[in-house]
Amino acid sequence: MVQALKQSKKTLILLGAALVLILAVACGTNSSEDRTPANIADILSAVGGPEAAQFLRSGSGANTGIWVNGTGKATGDPDLGIISLGVEALADSAAEARGLAAEAIDRTISSLRGNNVDDRDMQTSQFSISPRYDNQEVTRCIGCRVEFERVLIGYQVNNTLTVKVRDLDNMGGIIDGATEAVGNLVRINRVSFTIEDTKPLQNEAREEAIADMLTKANAMAELAGVELGKLVFLTESGSGVPQSISRIESIGARAFASDQPTSILAGELDVNVNVQGVFAIAP
Repeated sequence: MVQALKQSKKTLILLGAALVLILAVACGTNSSEDRTPANIADILSAVGGPEAAQFLRSGSGANTGIWVNGTGKATGDPDLGIISLGVEALADSAAEARGLAAEAIDRTISSLRGNNVDDRDMQTSQFSISPRYDNQEVTRCIGCRVEFERVLIGYQVNNTLTVKVRDLDNMGGIIDGATEAVGNLVRINRVSFTIEDTKPLQNEAREEAIADMLTKANAMAELAGVELGKLVFLTESGSGVPQSISRIESIGARAFASDQPTSILAGELDVNVNVQGVFAIAP
């Protein structure tokens, strides 16, 4: 393919050179007999060899043939849930806030283990210690005008875990357990679902995409009154791992004050594959 592209570029350069030569010949002659342009193929052959002449006769180029796209989709049930949850603590000093957050995250991890989440499925995804400020109204004696100034009100510590849940029926129970473990310090950021092994679905979607491409190519050839030639180029895109994401405003235990258990629904996920093919037109 790379060699073919290089050859096409070379031929196009030769075509340009031949055109310049033809114009020079046409402009440089004075008699009406001499104004008759030479055979372009002969000029191309002289400048670039027989390959350049054949390029012109055959109509070869980057946009020849039948170009067509195909799409395929396969649907499957998620088998892996992902929860982004953690704790947030605010105190007068950074040390005090860190201590509160450390105790809360330990209780959260214990709750996760109690809900059959393995340690290998828990990962710290974010940790931060930062000052918290607030704008407070103050009155300046000079001119008695009211202004707002930024005032330090404490330090905030965030510790967030990304948790893989393999028992999807237990997603709601895990969220409820973390809430009960740390109360208002809990933060639930995001819930998502995915399929751990998508290869079977990708193969199914790929098969459908190629069948769709072939159907379109044959239809185009028939409508155009030409015969479909060999497949000369094929590429694929869009077969990534599917994931459904439910973003949740970072909330604390007050949002879960009811005794009603949390319901989390996994739904279905789609795997999409797109292909593009180029077919020659048979002579």
